[in-house]
Amino acid sequence: MSAFRNYDFTEQVCHPDSPGPSAIAWPSQFPGSLEDESNTHPAPPSPLLKRRDPASNPDLPSPSKRMRLLAAGISTTSASCLVTKGKVTFDQIKQIIAPPVLEHVPKSIPEPDWSLLQDKEPLSSYSRGDLEARCRMLTASLSNAQTVISCHKLITEGQNAQLIIQNIGMEKMSLTLHEKEKPKQTERAALFPDGKGRHLTHPEFIAQKRKAEDDKKREEEEKKQRKEAKASKKALKAKVEERWKAACIEHDQALVHWKTECDRLRAAGTAVKNLPKKPKRVLKKTIEEEMGVDDESDDESVNGGE
Repeated sequence: MSAFRNYDFTEQVCHPDSPGPSAIAWPSQFPGSLEDESNTHPAPPSPLLKRRDPASNPDLPSPSKRMRLLAAGISTTSASCLVTKGKVTFDQIKQIIAPPVLEHVPKSIPEPDWSLLQDKEPLSSYSRGDLEARCRMLTASLSNAQTVISCHKLITEGQNAQLIIQNIGMEKMSLTLHEKEKPKQTERAALFPDGKGRHLTHPEFIAQKRKAEDDKKREEEEKKQRKEAKASKKALKAKVEERWKAACIEHDQALVHWKTECDRLRAAGTAVKNLPKKPKRVLKKTIEEEMGVDDESDDESVNGGE
């Protein structure tokens, strides 16, 4: 529940091209699951293989994976507004937040015979026929209990889904109300707050006026710096792309030359181990480091002004 309340839905998990439910592990893949073949019939341990903690398996369904699965499912329904950044309207919430559905176990499903638990007679007092009959009754009662438990699990799953949808809707409504109630920020100085008069020559008023002007100038200067940094980053990335393309062309030519040289040496009887090594292509990350491209810091400075 903590992961559910603190999870932030992003556009990536709501995109139609995002991995669907088949790409995310399901609870049946937890260690100890009956559907997991490796857990049902474990292979004998090998002294040469390093043991790995089953809980460290990256394919297991973590809370974030479950939330991505939930977002991907909701984004394809009429409730897609719950996992987007936009505000919700009354009509959208009215269509989503429906009256709760209260379910119960159908009467057609028989209840287990709990009276079988009250029999305290010793087993030695039963004949073989009585024991066989009692085993059949216990088996039938256990089967009925399994059916009832499965039905309760399905009901609980549906109720949990209703609570999740209602909670997401309440969160969206709270954010919308908060944005509506929050006072609108303005860059203009309030010369006459609350309609009351003020002395325009008072030192306090003059100080507030100068502070507002200084804040405006500082904001304009920061905006100009962010714009220049963004343009510089764009030009630097263009240069990186040019060097990267040139490095790829140079590497392809080196490969052709290397193959030709290897064929000539092999024809001359040179052993394979004595052939020249295959040329390696420089990594794009290396070029970026040489040219001083820092994506994280640049992104933070650019996004701060948008």
